[in-house]
Amino acid sequence: MKFKQSHLISIVFVILVLGFIITSYLSYSVTKNYILESAETETLPLISDNIYSEIKEDLIDPVNISSLMANDAFLISWVTSGEKDLAKIQEYLGLIGRKYGFTSTFFVSEKTHHYYYSDGILKTISEDDAHDVWYFDFIKMDKMVDLDIDNDEAKNGLLTVFINHRLEKEDGTLLGVTGVGLQLTEIAEHLSHYEDLYHHKIYIVDQTGLIQIDSERNRIETVNITELYGIRDVSREILSADKEVIIVEYRDEKGLKTISVRYIPEFDWYLIVEKDQESSLAGAKSSMVRNFIIGGFIALLISLVINGIMKRYNKRLEQQATSDDLTQLLNRRAFMENLTREVSSQNRYGYSSAIMMIDVDDFKSINDHFGHIAGDTILVEIVNLIKETLRSSDLMGRWGGDEFIVYLTQVDHEKAELIAERICEKVEQTEFSIGNLQINRTVSIGISFLDPLIIDVDDEISRADDALMKSKKRGKNHIEIAK
Repeated sequence: MKFKQSHLISIVFVILVLGFIITSYLSYSVTKNYILESAETETLPLISDNIYSEIKEDLIDPVNISSLMANDAFLISWVTSGEKDLAKIQEYLGLIGRKYGFTSTFFVSEKTHHYYYSDGILKTISEDDAHDVWYFDFIKMDKMVDLDIDNDEAKNGLLTVFINHRLEKEDGTLLGVTGVGLQLTEIAEHLSHYEDLYHHKIYIVDQTGLIQIDSERNRIETVNITELYGIRDVSREILSADKEVIIVEYRDEKGLKTISVRYIPEFDWYLIVEKDQESSLAGAKSSMVRNFIIGGFIALLISLVINGIMKRYNKRLEQQATSDDLTQLLNRRAFMENLTREVSSQNRYGYSSAIMMIDVDDFKSINDHFGHIAGDTILVEIVNLIKETLRSSDLMGRWGGDEFIVYLTQVDHEKAELIAERICEKVEQTEFSIGNLQINRTVSIGISFLDPLIIDVDDEISRADDALMKSKKRGKNHIEIAK
C-alpha cells in the first residue's frame, strides 16, 4: 500500500503538535526513560544479534566437522578393526586439522582408552586423572555432541574449546569420542572487539551460570553469575531464558545494569550483553537535558517516521530487483549473487556440482502464432515442471527470454544427467493448452560440471551455454555435456 502525500503531511503535523505539547513536560525522568528503553529495544538486541552471529560462525562449522568425523566410515572401520594401524589414524586426524585449521583433532577409544591425536597416542585416559573426567562425564550424558572448555595437553595447556561427538556403531554401541578443538583466544578476541566497539560488557555462561567465554580470561570457568553480587538476584531468570532475547535489570555496587540474554540452543549456553546504565545517565544529566530541545526531539521523531517509510519502500524495491515478475524465479543478477555464495561453500567443503542451461525449443513460434500472453502462460507451466524435478537445495533463475539456468548442488555426473533427462521427459510428455488446442514443447539442455575449487564461475556458465548451443544444433530435445 503506497503512502499518499497527504497522509505523510498529516503524520508530520501530528508529530509537530505532539512535540510542542510535550515540551513543557520534558525533564530528566523523560530522558532517563528514553535511554533505558533505547537500550532494551534497540542497542542491546542489536549487539546480541551481532555477537550471536559471530559465535555461530566460530562454532557451528567445528560442530559440523565433528559430526562428519563421527559418521566417517573410515574412522568407524578403523576402530572396529582393532585400532591396528596407528599411522592411518595419525594421517586422518592430521588431515582434518590441516584442512579446516583446527588447533586439535582427536579420538578417544572406549575399548583401549587411548587418546589419539595427529602425532600418535597422547595418553591412556583414566578416571583418576582430573584432565580426563570430561570423557567419562560425557559418555554418561544423553547427548551426541557437547562443548567443553579445557586445557589442551597436546598443545602445552592451551585453553581450548573442545567439540566432543560420540562415535557409535549402527546398533548404538559406543566406540569412543571424536572431535576437534578451537582456540578459545580467537572467540575471546571477537568479544573484546565488540566490547571496545559498543562499550558494553559481553560474556557467555553455561546452563549452570559458569562463565565459559570472556575477554577477561581469569573469569573463565572460575566465576559463576549465581554467586556474583547483584546479578545473582536475576540469575534464575537468566538461566531459564528460552526466547531469542530477554532483557533483565539488576543493581550492583556500581549502580543500575541492563543486560540482554540470548539463549544459544546449539550449545546450551547464554550470551549476556551488559550495559552500565549509570555511566550512560551520567552523561544525560549534564548534557541531554540541556541539548534535548524541541527541534531535536521533533527531528528525531520525523527521522524515525521517514526511516520507517524508507525501509518499507526499499524492501519493496529489493524484492522487485531480485525476482523475475513473470516466473517468480531469481533474476539474472540475484542468481549470480546466490551462485557465488554456493560456489564459495562448494570450494570450502569440497563437493561437486553442476550448472544447467535450459532453453525452450521453438518458443518464438508460440508467441508468433498465439500471442505473448499464451507464450507467458506456457513458459510459467514449463518453469513449474522443471521446479518439480529439482531438489529443494538446487538453485534456479531466469537467464533471459525462454532460457533458464540451474545450479545443482552436491551432485555427481550421473545424478546431474539423470535430473536433466527427467526434465526433458517431463516437458516432452506434457500437453500445454492454448484455448481448445493442445500443443507439445521440448527443451534443450547444456550441462557444465563444477568440480571442487572452482575459480571462475563465469567460465563454467559459458561452457554450459556453449553446450546448450550444441544441443540445439543436434536437433533439439537433447542434452549436451560441456567438454
